[in-house]
Order: sequence, then C-alpha cells, then structure tokens
Amino acid sequence: MRKTTFCLLVIAVAAVCGCSGHPAGNTAGVAVLFADDPHVFDPAVLYRGTVVGRLLSRQWGNGVTRLYIAPETPYADLIATNMAIVVKAGRMHLVTLGGVGEPVPADAGICGFVNTFSYRWFKFKHLINSVTMAANRRAMRLQHRSGLAG
Repeated sequence: MRKTTFCLLVIAVAAVCGCSGHPAGNTAGVAVLFADDPHVFDPAVLYRGTVVGRLLSRQWGNGVTRLYIAPETPYADLIATNMAIVVKAGRMHLVTLGGVGEPVPADAGICGFVNTFSYRWFKFKHLINSVTMAANRRAMRLQHRSGLAG
C-alpha cells in the first residue's frame, strides 16, 4: 500500500512540476537600448494601438538603460532589426525604421528613443544612409558602452 501511494505521489509531483511545457516565443526577451533613462509608466509595448509585448526588466549601466521586452505569441515575429521603440507619454511604441528586418539575435538589441523628438532627429540625421543600419550600429554601441552582460 505504501509503495503504491509513494509511486502515485511521485507521478503526481512529476506531472505538476516537471512536465509543464515551456511558453512559446523568446522567454529571455528582446533588449531595447536607450541612451538616457526612459520614463516608462505602462509595461505594455504598443504597435499601431495593439499590445504586442510586455516589459520584463530594466537594467542600467554607464548611462545606458536596457529594457527587456517579451513579445506576445502572435506578434513574436514582428520585433525585428528594422524596428525601434519610442517612448510617448510613458508608453513604449514599436515603430518601423524602414525596409525589411531580420530576427533580432540573442546577444543584440534594438534601439530605443526616450521621446519622439530624439527619434525624428535620428531619422533626419540618417536620411542619406540606411536608417536601419544606423539604428543597429547605435544599438551595438550602446550595448558595448553599457558594460552589462548581454
């Protein structure tokens, strides 16, 4: 009787704890790198009025703020190298820089802008060059400057 009870208990614990599936998508999140501290009050990430992700965590180092966002399952492919985050009124908005993007590598991030003006100024400065390539270079520079492990 005790062996049967013990076996059933082990099976029940294994079924509840060890057999649960992993959530779909990137569980580590996508890094968004800001040159300043963004004032984010809402953890949602919006794209054209739709919630496409959530804020996971925030890190700061050497004047660079790194936010990790987790895309919602149906929108996991939306966040790519041709996208950026602009903070407007305390909310994070996903914007397209142009062109077609590739999936964000695990050790990289996307650019973040603390306000609309800094985003527009960045696009204006890079009218001749590819804005997407410039944003990727900026994100890599910010990541190296932050000193935070990737």
